[in-house]
Amino acid sequence: MLSRGSPSSIRITNMMSIKPPDPELVKKQEEERLRTQLQQEIVSRSRTCAHKAYECLLPVVGSRSYCAKHILDDVTAPYKQCAHVTSSGARCNEPAPVDKEPGLCFEHARAALNARQRSAAPPPPVTTTETLLNQLQHYVRPERTRTTSCASSVSVVSDPADQEQVATHAVDPFSESVYPGPTTTRGTLASIASHVASLACVARLAGVFTAEEAVCEAKNVLKSLQSAYVRQMGRLRTLLQTARLQYVRSLRTEKEQYCSINSQARSGPLTVRERRQLLKLRAYAGYHRKHGVEAVLARKLHHKRAKVNDISNRQIPSQGRCTFMEGGVRCSTHTLPATKHCMKHILQDRHQVLFTACGDLRGSDACREPIAKLPLPSSACRYHTGPPAYTTFTLKKEDTGSDSESNTSSDLSQNEVQSPELKTEDLETDNLAVEMIPDQ
Repeated sequence: MLSRGSPSSIRITNMMSIKPPDPELVKKQEEERLRTQLQQEIVSRSRTCAHKAYECLLPVVGSRSYCAKHILDDVTAPYKQCAHVTSSGARCNEPAPVDKEPGLCFEHARAALNARQRSAAPPPPVTTTETLLNQLQHYVRPERTRTTSCASSVSVVSDPADQEQVATHAVDPFSESVYPGPTTTRGTLASIASHVASLACVARLAGVFTAEEAVCEAKNVLKSLQSAYVRQMGRLRTLLQTARLQYVRSLRTEKEQYCSINSQARSGPLTVRERRQLLKLRAYAGYHRKHGVEAVLARKLHHKRAKVNDISNRQIPSQGRCTFMEGGVRCSTHTLPATKHCMKHILQDRHQVLFTACGDLRGSDACREPIAKLPLPSSACRYHTGPPAYTTFTLKKEDTGSDSESNTSSDLSQNEVQSPELKTEDLETDNLAVEMIPDQ
C-alpha cells in the first residue's frame, strides 16, 4: 500500500506479485478451442444439399443449405446464373458470384481471361526462309578443313572419326631415302616395293579423295551390289522352280494313289453285286463319322480353329443403337447399316423407302411387321407367310436285273447302311477292293 505523505517522497509498503500463466492450462485451453472448431467444421461439412428434385450428396457451401451446384435455389445467396450464352442460344446454368463484374462462372471466366490474353499477345512472326534456316542452324556440322589434290580442283573429305588409326613412320630426308637410285640389287628392289606399298596404303587411308576417285569407288560398290542382287534373284528362281516341280510330282502321285472309284477304268456298267458292295463301302465310310454330341463338339472345334487361322479375320465395326424411345426407354438393338433405327422400328423413319408394313388383316388390327420391298410372290411377313406347297417326286426305275433282285438288293442296302455288320462283310469288302483296282 502507498502511504500518503509529502508529495516528494513515496514509500511502497506492500506489492502484489503477478504470476505467469500456467503453460499446461494454456495448452489445454488451446486444445479445447481447436476441438470445438473442428467439430463445427465437421458438422458444417456433414450437412448435405437440400435440393428437392433428387437427393444430392454434395457438401453445402459455408453456412448455406445448398451445394455449389444448386446454390441458385437459395434466393438469399450471393450468387446468380452465369451470363454466358452458347452459340445455340442456351444459357449456362452454373452459379457466378454477384460481386464480380463480368457475371461469369469459374470456367467461362477462365476462358474469357485466356481469350483476352491471346488477343493482347503480339502476333507470331512471319515464317520466312531466313527464320527456317535459323531454326535448323543446330543441325549444321562445323566445316572442316578441305585439301585440294593436284589431280582435280574438287576434293572429298571423309569424317576423321571413321578413319582407322594407322601408325606411320616419319621419314628423315637427310638420313633415309624414299626413292633410291637406279643402281640397286634384288634385295633393295624388294624393300623399295614394300615401302611403296606401305606408302600407298597410308595414302588410301588418309581420308582425302579426289572427285574421280570417289566416283570410281561408288561405281565399284554399285557394281558389286548389282551382281549380288542378280545372283540372289537367280537363286530364288531356282528355288521356285524346284518347289513347283516337287508340288507337281506330289499332286500327280496323290491323284494316282487316292483316285475316286468312279474315275477308275472298268469294262462295263456296274453289276448288282458291285453296286451292293459300293453301297456297303459308303456305309462303312459313314459309320465311322461322329454323331450326336461328339459331332457338335467337333464342328465347334473346326469352326474355332478356322476362325483363329483366318488371316482376314477383322473386327466388325461397332454399330450404333436404335434411336426409338418409348416411355422414356431407348431401344437397345443395333441399327441397320446407314440408318438410325433397328429392323423392328425401321418404319418410324419417314424418309426410308426400302421397307413397308406387312398389312395382313387376319387379326384384329393390320400387321405392322416391317418387310423388305422385293419382287417376291409373297408380300407378307414371316408370321403370315403360309407353308410351301407339298410336291411329290416319282423316281424312274432302272432296267438292270429283275424286279425281285433289285428289291432285294435295295432292302439289303438300306439295312446295311443303317446297321452294318463288320464280322460278316469283311471278306466281301476285300474282294471289292481287289476288283476295283485297274489293270496296269
